Amino acid sequence: MEKRTLLAFALSLLVLLVWQQMFYKPPQKTKTKETAKTEGAAKPGAETKEKTTAQKVPEKKQIIDKNALLTPPPQKIAGKIVTVETPNFRAEFSTKGGLLKSFKLRKYRESVEKDSPPKELITIKDSGYYPFLTELVKNSDAAIAYAEYKVSAEKLVVGSDKKEAKLIFSWDSPKGLRITKTFTFYPDNYLFDMKVTLENTGTESLTDALAINMFNAPYEKEQSRLNANRVVVLNKKGLEEFNEKKIRKSSPVIPAPFKWFGYENNYFITALIPLSEDGYKVSLNLLNESSHLVRTVFLTPQFLVKPGAKTDFEVRFFVGPKDLTVLKDANYDLAKSVNFGWFDIIAKPLLWFMDYIYKYVHNYGVAIIVVTVVIKILFWPLTHKSYESMKTMKKLQPKMAAIREKYKNDREKLNQELMNLYRTYKVNPVGGCLPMILQIPVFFALYRMLYGAIELRHAPFCLWINDLSAPDRLYIGINIPYLGGLPVLTILMGISMFVQQKMTPTGGDPRQEKMMLMMPVIFTVFFVNFPSGLVLYWLVNNILSIGQQYMINKKA
Repeated sequence: MEKRTLLAFALSLLVLLVWQQMFYKPPQKTKTKETAKTEGAAKPGAETKEKTTAQKVPEKKQIIDKNALLTPPPQKIAGKIVTVETPNFRAEFSTKGGLLKSFKLRKYRESVEKDSPPKELITIKDSGYYPFLTELVKNSDAAIAYAEYKVSAEKLVVGSDKKEAKLIFSWDSPKGLRITKTFTFYPDNYLFDMKVTLENTGTESLTDALAINMFNAPYEKEQSRLNANRVVVLNKKGLEEFNEKKIRKSSPVIPAPFKWFGYENNYFITALIPLSEDGYKVSLNLLNESSHLVRTVFLTPQFLVKPGAKTDFEVRFFVGPKDLTVLKDANYDLAKSVNFGWFDIIAKPLLWFMDYIYKYVHNYGVAIIVVTVVIKILFWPLTHKSYESMKTMKKLQPKMAAIREKYKNDREKLNQELMNLYRTYKVNPVGGCLPMILQIPVFFALYRMLYGAIELRHAPFCLWINDLSAPDRLYIGINIPYLGGLPVLTILMGISMFVQQKMTPTGGDPRQEKMMLMMPVIFTVFFVNFPSGLVLYWLVNNILSIGQQYMINKKA
C-alpha cells in the first residue's frame, strides 16, 4: 500500500480520535506556596479604595479548612425577598444573610421554546448555601452568616438613565459588631460591586479575616465534557482551569495576585474581581463527596479592628454571558475567559468574521455558509493542485506497478526509480494530502469556535434547525434509539462525503479506494452529536469540493 494512502488515512483518523485531546488547553498546575508579590497598580475601572482605620496583622499560617469555615445553614432559609431589576438581569436577595438566591439574564433563555423563562444562573435549590454567604474565620457562627439584615429597599430598579443604584444590608451583632453589605448596580452592563464594612461597636479589639463564600451548581441540567462547568482563575501565568475532578482531589488554594476567578461553562460566567491585590486567597472545594456544588471562598488578609474603628473590603462581580464584546467592554481581561485552547489564534478571528457577516445577513447559519465559502476560496489553489496531483498519480499507477515488479527485490533501487518517475512528471507523491494537513487546524478552530460561541446558542438557521449549537434532529413522531430524532443534516453530510470520495482520484489502488469509502460512514457516525453549525460547515465545504472536482474533471 502506498505511503500517501497510509498518510491520508492516518490524518483522517487523527480528526476522529485525537480531537478531544486538543480542544482543551491542559490546566496548569497551581502552586499553593505564597511567593507571589502583590502589584501596586490599580485595576482598570476600579475606584480608589477608602482609607480604613483598621490595622493589618501578621498572618499566622492562615489555613483555609474546607469544613471549618463553613457555617451550617438553618433548616430553612426564611427572610424577605428583595429584587433588583436592571436592563440586563433580575436578581433576588434574601434578607437572611444578604444571600443571592436568583440571578436571571433577561436577554437569554433556558431553551429554544417560545415560552422558555430567562436563563437562571443560580441553580442551587433550597440547600441554604447561596452566593455572598459572609463569615468571619475565627468568630464564624450562624448568627453572623444567616442574620436577619435590615435592607434599604424592598425593590430596586436600575433604569436606563445611566445612574447607578445601591442596595444596603446591615446587621448589628449583640457582640458589638456592625456588618454592612453595600451592593452597587449599573444599568449598562453585567458588573456590580459588593462592599463589606465591619465596624467595631464593642469594647474589645477584633482580630479576624473575612470569608466571602461563592456557591455554584452546573448552569445546565445536562452536562457534557464539551460544555462542562469549571472554575477558572486568571493570574500572571494565564488562564488556569479546575474541573470538578481536580477540585475534589486536591481542594486547591490559590494565592494572590490574580485578576479574577470565576465559575463558568462555555456560555456563562460568574466572576469575582478583587479591587486590590493585597494578600487575598481563594479556596476551591466541593460541598461534600457526592455533591456537584462547588464552593469557592474568597479570603481576605487578617486584620485588627479596634473599638470604634471599622474596615471594609470591596470586590466587583461579573455575572453574565461570555460574549466577547460584552466582556471587552467590562474590562479586567474578562475576555480571556473565552478560551478556544490551542486554536485560539485561529478561532477568535473566525468568530469575529462570523459576527461581522451576521450584521448583514442576520442569520448565523447563513454566516457560517459565507465563512465556509471564504475559507474554500482561500484554500482553492492548494486544493486544485492537490486534485491535479492525484489525477497524475492515477495515470502513473501502471508505470509505478511495473517499477515495483521490476525492482521488488531491491528496495533502494525501487525508491530511486520511483523518485525519478515523480521528478519526470513533476508530481509530489504526498501532494494530495497537503490541503488536508493545512485544513486540520482550521477545522479544529472552527469546531472550538462553533461549540463555544454563545452567539450560536439557540441561534436558528432554517426549517427544523433551531439551535446551531446543538445536534440537528428532525422529529418525525418516531423515537429513534440513542438519537431521538432523525439527524438529516448529518446524513446529508455523509452522502456528500461519499459523492466527493467517488469523484476524487485515488491513484488506482483498490485497497485505497475501499479505505477511503469507509470514511463517510465513520464521519457520519462521529458527527451525529456534533453541533449542527459544524455539520453545516462540513456539508457546505463538501458541496463546494464536489463542484471544484467537477470543474477539474470536466477540463480533463
